[in-house]
Amino acid sequence: MGKRGPRKQPTKLRLLRGDPSKEGKHADEPVPPAGAVVAPEWVTGKAREKWDEVVPQLEAMGLITPADTEAIGRYCAMYEQWVRYLDQIRRGLDVLVIRDKDGKVKYMQSTPAATMFVKLAHSMLRIEQEYGLTPSARAGMEVRGGEVRDTLQAFIEGRA
Repeated sequence: MGKRGPRKQPTKLRLLRGDPSKEGKHADEPVPPAGAVVAPEWVTGKAREKWDEVVPQLEAMGLITPADTEAIGRYCAMYEQWVRYLDQIRRGLDVLVIRDKDGKVKYMQSTPAATMFVKLAHSMLRIEQEYGLTPSARAGMEVRGGEVRDTLQAFIEGRA
């Protein structure tokens, strides 16, 4: 049986959003090392363009570390495929029309491109929500002076 209840959020995100549970920092929560966030070598083409767009935003919000590169790389690769399927849909390749022997429409169904477009959009949205890339994900975060305020660190340093 899986774990019950909502998934745990990283302390930093929970504190930025305002911690209604007043849990504070989890003593045993792993903290990824700080450092330069470098794209995996397999992030190329349109995926790399998306990487170059989204990573600076995440860095500015203080929400990405080197430990996140694979997840963001997958997001960018999904984006590249999503754009490919979007192009097919725009060319009218989103619906298959199935006709009977007399040429009358029996039924219509989504093409694999349309189905994959929707599946990728859902998968991408989940990642966007994890990393604060949607308005609702950012709604409760506090940002002061263009930087994310780490309330726990401020408290520890006596600046709270």
